[in-house]
Amino acid sequence: MPYYKFSTNDVYNNTLKTYPTVKFLIYSGSAYYNNRPNLSGAHSNPILRTNAGNISLYELNVDRQYFGSSARNIGPSGPAGTTTIDNGLIYPWVVKNGTSIGFRSTTEGGFNALNYGDIIQGSYPLTSSISKELYLASTRRYNTSNPSLTSGWVSHLLALKNTINSYTYINPLISYSSSVSGRDLNSVPVGLVSVPTIFYGSKIKPGTVDLNFYYTGSLLARAQDTKRDGVLYTTTGRRSGSAIGFALYGEGILILTASYRLGSTGQTDKYYRDPATDLLVSDNPKWIYFAQFAETTANTSAPAIRPNRDVWAPYSSFIMEMSGTQEIQTLTMFAKAPKGDLNQSSNPTYRQYSTGSFSSATKRTYLENSNIHIKNVVSSSYNDPTGSFEKTTYISRVGIYDDEKNLIGIAKLAMPVKKTVERGFTFKIKTDI
Repeated sequence: MPYYKFSTNDVYNNTLKTYPTVKFLIYSGSAYYNNRPNLSGAHSNPILRTNAGNISLYELNVDRQYFGSSARNIGPSGPAGTTTIDNGLIYPWVVKNGTSIGFRSTTEGGFNALNYGDIIQGSYPLTSSISKELYLASTRRYNTSNPSLTSGWVSHLLALKNTINSYTYINPLISYSSSVSGRDLNSVPVGLVSVPTIFYGSKIKPGTVDLNFYYTGSLLARAQDTKRDGVLYTTTGRRSGSAIGFALYGEGILILTASYRLGSTGQTDKYYRDPATDLLVSDNPKWIYFAQFAETTANTSAPAIRPNRDVWAPYSSFIMEMSGTQEIQTLTMFAKAPKGDLNQSSNPTYRQYSTGSFSSATKRTYLENSNIHIKNVVSSSYNDPTGSFEKTTYISRVGIYDDEKNLIGIAKLAMPVKKTVERGFTFKIKTDI
């Protein structure tokens, strides 16, 4: 089998930059990613065991049957809750040993209560989705009772202060507190929308953020980063052309600061609960309420607002669109089949065999006819004779080998390519790395 070494000009490393579309529809307490519906399977509903607004990492346990109470135990039982269970689903696990390796969800007390050799289990699927936090003007941004913050907390909004100010050189309106913007994020209502990096890649593409606020199915207002500098401007609705917030492209964060009424005074919806009374509050649609739906990650000890629970904003719906930035490393190789080469084959069909062209000298010896002819596959205008003989092979795949001649990849052709002595080919092989 012949080997050909790639020359310097035969191998290229390129970076392919793509801008995948990201679209979220938020309605009735649920989010839907790229118009993907919740599909049900034979054993799970939804089939991915997570809502349509989430991405399931690795997509494990897709429509796997869950045994529940009929699950069986595997191996010996450890302390309470550490018995290994076969419930039909895939799950991660580690063994407690001297390395002290466990899962992030395992508390220190729970880890210390285990015996060495006990199994620590996790769960799949691992999911990710957008989240929304609402900060009222009266919502605390940090724990004022503990100035040293040794045991206190800082809100997500205040934690982003330095990051927000790092964008000020692009547009002075992007700042945590300044005279140019005319507001301080510590004292005004703020809506914070977080988009995990798994949805957009390295950063959000400037100029692609598009927010649509609907009320009873009708478009009430629209905002876009029309100047591609991160500031979101109203393009449809009241106060057209005014800034309603800004986007942090690298972090996937939208900061919404406009708290003026978008519709008529009679248009109201229930967007949050009063932190003091825990009662639902009716208010007019505002940009700070964009993407407001039932939160699942709120912390009652350090809340942006109390968990919304049954706050669905039944009359409001939201569409958020943007494009991400994905950089894909690609390897391009040019494999050459030169003229006059690769016209010999070890395939048995390459030669013309005859049942009488061998002789056996002993029981352990098999002799073939040394004058076996190569099969002539050249077509002719006549039915019986073939055309003038020409060495012909067919290339159906190209093998890629490393420096030690270990096969590391095979490129298959859709249809075999006819190779004659006068023909030379160059196969372009491209793969992501």
